[in-house]
Amino acid sequence: MIYSADMGMKKVAGIKIHQVTGKLETAFIINDITNTFQPVLGPASKRVLVLTNIKLPIEAEPIPVVVQKSDYTEQLTWRDAATGKILAASDFFEPLTPNSLTTPGFGGRVYFPTAMGKGFYVLQAMPEPQEKQ
Repeated sequence: MIYSADMGMKKVAGIKIHQVTGKLETAFIINDITNTFQPVLGPASKRVLVLTNIKLPIEAEPIPVVVQKSDYTEQLTWRDAATGKILAASDFFEPLTPNSLTTPGFGGRVYFPTAMGKGFYVLQAMPEPQEKQ
C-alpha cells in the first residue's frame, strides 16, 4: 500500500496497488491533519500505520498560519494500516517539529519530537487497564 497525507485538505489516504495490473485503488480516506512522515510497523498481517493528528485552536484559521504560530496541539495515533481505523491514541501534546518523523523504537515505543521545550516524548500503545472486581 501507499499512504498519502495532505495537510491542506485535512486528509490521509491508504491506496492499494494491484500486484498484477499495477492499478491503484483507494482503500480508505480519513479526516486527519498531519505534517509528518507516516511510518508503518509490524508484519503484513498486523500492520500498523502511525500518524499524528493536529487539533486546531480555531477551526477556520488557515493551516499555514497555525503551523507558523505553533499554537495547536498534536497527538499520536496507531491505526490499522489496511483500514485507517484507530487502534490507540495518545493525549494531545505540544506540536511536533514540522515535517518530522515519529520514529519507531524498541518494544513498540515511538519517539514524538516536540517543537516546544521538552525535546521529545516516548510513547507506547498499551492495553486499557482491567478493572478489579
